[in-house]
Amino acid sequence: MWSKKNYSDLRLASSKKSLTKYLSQFGDLEIQLISSNVQKISEYEKKIYGGVAKNFYVRDVVIGFKKKPLIFARSITESHNSKRLIYLLKKLNNRSLGSILFSRNYIRSQFKYSKSKQIQFSTERFRKINVELEKLLVLRQSFFTNRKEKILLFEGFLENAKMYDE
Repeated sequence: MWSKKNYSDLRLASSKKSLTKYLSQFGDLEIQLISSNVQKISEYEKKIYGGVAKNFYVRDVVIGFKKKPLIFARSITESHNSKRLIYLLKKLNNRSLGSILFSRNYIRSQFKYSKSKQIQFSTERFRKINVELEKLLVLRQSFFTNRKEKILLFEGFLENAKMYDE
């Protein structure tokens, strides 16, 4: 279901740099906050995260331009994680997660990709934000770590992302 092989149809999905920084050069990039709170996550997400916690801090956003969604992003960290990290995540609102991760010495793991449209958590999220699942090109997952802090990031690249490919 998940592969470490780069997704060659969309170079943007292989970039380890800040996607919001890159996309901002094309105009007024919007980060639409869908949700940002403590919640339970699916067993599938918990298995990938590897944590034993029951509650996680989850932030869902859509990144794109006016009426043109490009990326759905879901960040997950254990709610008992660093109070500083949770505080920073709560304060982000409509700002980029990269503003924390790329400025605070977080280390990013290798990407894993999936083209499967059957991944339950993504199916539910796309319905919630009114994005057709057929417009999903690829899902990628990665971890950001800094000492004991760990964030799991899922990014769903949508069809519109092709227009801004590197």
